Amino acid sequence: MKIDPVRQKILDAPGHLLIVGGPGCGKTTIALLKAQARLGALEAEQRVLFMSFSRAAVRQITDRMSGVMDRASHQRLEVRTFHAFFLDVVRSHGQLLTGRPSSFIPPDRERQIQADFDGDWQTERRRLATEESRYVFDLLAGTTASLLERSAALRALYSSIYPLIVVDEFQDTNTDQWRVIKALSGASTVICLADPDQRIFDHLDGVDEHRLDDAVAYLAPTPFDLSKDNHRSPGGGLLDYANAVLNNTPHSESGNVRTWTYTPGYGVPWQARVHKGVIAMQDYLTTQLGRTPAIAVLASVNSLLGSVSETLASDTVTGGITLPAVDHALQWDPELTAAAGYVVASIMEWPGLARVEAVARTVHSLADFYRVKLTGGAASARGKIKAMENGLVAFTSGKTIRSTTVKAVIAVYDAGISYIGQPVADWQTARDRLHGSSELGEVLKHARLLRLLNATDALAWGLSDVWDGQSTYRDASATVRAVLAAESLNAAQQAAEPVSLMSMHRSKGKEFDGVVVVEGPYTGALLDRSWDPERLRAQRRLLRVAITRARSVVLFVRPQGSQRLTG
Repeated sequence: MKIDPVRQKILDAPGHLLIVGGPGCGKTTIALLKAQARLGALEAEQRVLFMSFSRAAVRQITDRMSGVMDRASHQRLEVRTFHAFFLDVVRSHGQLLTGRPSSFIPPDRERQIQADFDGDWQTERRRLATEESRYVFDLLAGTTASLLERSAALRALYSSIYPLIVVDEFQDTNTDQWRVIKALSGASTVICLADPDQRIFDHLDGVDEHRLDDAVAYLAPTPFDLSKDNHRSPGGGLLDYANAVLNNTPHSESGNVRTWTYTPGYGVPWQARVHKGVIAMQDYLTTQLGRTPAIAVLASVNSLLGSVSETLASDTVTGGITLPAVDHALQWDPELTAAAGYVVASIMEWPGLARVEAVARTVHSLADFYRVKLTGGAASARGKIKAMENGLVAFTSGKTIRSTTVKAVIAVYDAGISYIGQPVADWQTARDRLHGSSELGEVLKHARLLRLLNATDALAWGLSDVWDGQSTYRDASATVRAVLAAESLNAAQQAAEPVSLMSMHRSKGKEFDGVVVVEGPYTGALLDRSWDPERLRAQRRLLRVAITRARSVVLFVRPQGSQRLTG
């Protein structure tokens, strides 16, 4: 990065800072340079804390460190998600609030508990925290804030460890996260990185459109505006087009912004159109970049992504041409995927269990999977849970079993299963037993998203530790649960998939060489004239985020007659 006069002032400025700018303006890079410059003045045990919202954003920041900071500095910069930091604080000091050691309820487990709870869940989860010292994901920030606000000694401790704190995506901080920042700002220097036009989480409790005003009023930071700079896609026109979409101003599509249309119900299916677009983008960017490109397929609703994933997973014949299957990752519902993983883990325990216990554990795991679906809005899951529970009662009491799923689990168990002590292969063996009913097929679909890529993967290592050396994986379920709970809060350094499918909201904080934005024929509209002005403004901010995830090219796949994105 060229250190121009503005960036030099950022490096030289004392005290709290507010750095504002759009995607690719260099906010993160200058913050890393600022951190490196500060490290030389710190004591040996002190660190710089860089907090962001998502694991993906943490990976992006960590990757960027290698091009900005020297190796010694890497060891003294902690890049964490907000909730990973909050979890550490609550685990270490939550006893100050309740007198009891603290524990964490992972999101998937919370959804299962909630599905079985008949009363007011908000009241119950507060009771779990205050009376049992058990904390759900959404209460970690508020609990951390309360600890820091009530204890001067605790504030002094964390400020002594982290004299400099960088807060990424500051505009999206909620009330409790902002309380934590305020509590630490008394003795720690805070650098806020923000882009008001990327504020896309107003629908979440505590996220306030006036958060930057709060920072200015409370922190009195030195402000810097980098909004005129664009290093992500310089000269490509992507940011100009994204801003035109945001502001609904006239702008023609350039060479790196294209739209393909389709006619719903006629000709080539829209999913095949997306398939062709992904392959065309791969070919184009591979030639342009001289390497395998990273591509994202984005949509407003998850149902579209599921349909696209099914099409990409196999060869597609269209117009006399066969489009080959595309390796991809569908980033949809991590809690549901984790719940499917627990079903697989229960099957890995079978050789060490008696028949009744083995079947019961797996059926209970299957019911828990559907409890997660239930709290996610799938009302039909309630009947499936009841049917499985009734089937299990019939099985254990020797009565007639009516549940197809329970009968299928029993049949698979009775057919026998054996493992060889290699976690990856054995995981696949257990996963392949998920057949015989539509419910098991649904679990299998999600279990495939939870991949054991190689023997060094965290799950593989964990399962290796519980292999008994002969036939079974003792405590496989507990092991998988512990690993996935940790993975949900900490950024695992994993290579990105060449093609990733995700919602536009989930794409925030990520970067790709190319982006395909999909609009379905009847769902997932990008814009709709019938929406009220506030919804339109929010959707235009979301579209700007989606477009600016790309470094090189954006392709829209939309039905004919869709509303124009620019004025």
